[in-house]
Amino acid sequence: MNIITVSRLVGSYGDEIAARVAEKMGLEFIGRTGLHELAMSCDPEYSEACSIYETEHGPSFFERLFFDKPSHRSLFEALTYEQASRGNVVMVGRGAQIVLHDIPGVFCVGVIAARKTRVQRIADKLAISPDEADYYVEKYDRERITLIRTVFDEDPTDLFLYNLLINTDHYSAENAADVVVHAVTKMDKVPNGKDIVEQLKAMALAKRVEALVRKKLTSAVARSVDISLEPDGVLRITGVIRERADKEKAGRIASNYPGVSRVENELKVTDLSFGV
Repeated sequence: MNIITVSRLVGSYGDEIAARVAEKMGLEFIGRTGLHELAMSCDPEYSEACSIYETEHGPSFFERLFFDKPSHRSLFEALTYEQASRGNVVMVGRGAQIVLHDIPGVFCVGVIAARKTRVQRIADKLAISPDEADYYVEKYDRERITLIRTVFDEDPTDLFLYNLLINTDHYSAENAADVVVHAVTKMDKVPNGKDIVEQLKAMALAKRVEALVRKKLTSAVARSVDISLEPDGVLRITGVIRERADKEKAGRIASNYPGVSRVENELKVTDLSFGV
């Protein structure tokens, strides 16, 4: 089983490379259509966040002030786990290299190119002037990086997130894809691919529930709530919370979520209020 993530700078051929790698290896390429279907499957409460996930257009400065990071991070993680749980897939962008970094067998690729190279490619592709292309590159680089930093509080330029970093200044998309395929085939194989798929499905469900719980609680409270699905099927809620009412609310939300059969609510209540 192969799960490959491709992170890229605009104009670096990243999307083209991802598609060619999928074709060469007989994997599913989750492109615009698949991402749109995934976004459309979101609960209406998350329509805006799912649209951001699909388009990678990060929130503006004003929006970031009100961006519900605890809830949105959980949702983005759930959507990424759901994609990966299909097995034998190539995924593009959206912080997958961060979410899946510690999953055995996942191969993370970073695709870059010099700015002048990318500007020229965008100018040629869109038939626009170099100045317009430069603005385009600046805008999309900034939006994608801002989105990842806002949601995950991680730096997508961290080299240790990637198994392979390829500069396409002197590579065609076809030849770069060959390099990626060769690197993937030389990676140590994980024998229990089916177990990893089941693990990813469980993580996706847990993060869906976590997103909803964090959405329904206030941001300050939600940051301390973590949810996981154990191998025995138990959904476990951990963390520290101030009021017992919030603990009970979190338990009800989790228990009523489709696909959840049993909940262990291990939230600790500090209850720092003082009676008079």
